[in-house]
Amino acid sequence: MMEIYVVRHGIAVPSEAGIPDRFRPLTSKGRRRFRRTARRFARLGRELDLILTSPLVRAVQTAEILVGAVKNAEVAVLEELDPKSGVAPLLEAVARRADFRSVALVGHEPQLSGLVALLTAIPGSEIEMRKGAIVRLDVAEAVEPGSAELRWTLNPMSKEVEKGGRGLGSPREPA
Repeated sequence: MMEIYVVRHGIAVPSEAGIPDRFRPLTSKGRRRFRRTARRFARLGRELDLILTSPLVRAVQTAEILVGAVKNAEVAVLEELDPKSGVAPLLEAVARRADFRSVALVGHEPQLSGLVALLTAIPGSEIEMRKGAIVRLDVAEAVEPGSAELRWTLNPMSKEVEKGGRGLGSPREPA
């Protein structure tokens, strides 16, 4: 079995700030909130073998916070996590890493909710990840459409893990 942790980057500087999109960093609030989420994740006792991140600065910073909380995970940039990539290339890239027991994917909306929808067969209209959220998917065998079970969601402002698909819905926010 493979555990896939889908992680949306924390709150970033707004795109209106005049910084090119790929260089927009996390805000201090985004860092603070995701540090709390990463610490809660670490307290769950889940180990990560590999953290794959989008090449965009806000995702890389989120991945750095996560690895600081869980320790010992290998970290790498995965170009298919760039928000310009589609869900299909991302699914193929994740499937190529199926030899890992647990992988975190740090990226952007709407690509991440599209991946969750594809893997779980939950309608995409019912999935919307909040900034800084972590979703656990369990894949029994091959990483392919409909192969995953959504186990839980850890949202930045909630005090507990939300089992199943509860807690995924929220107003649509840009990447």
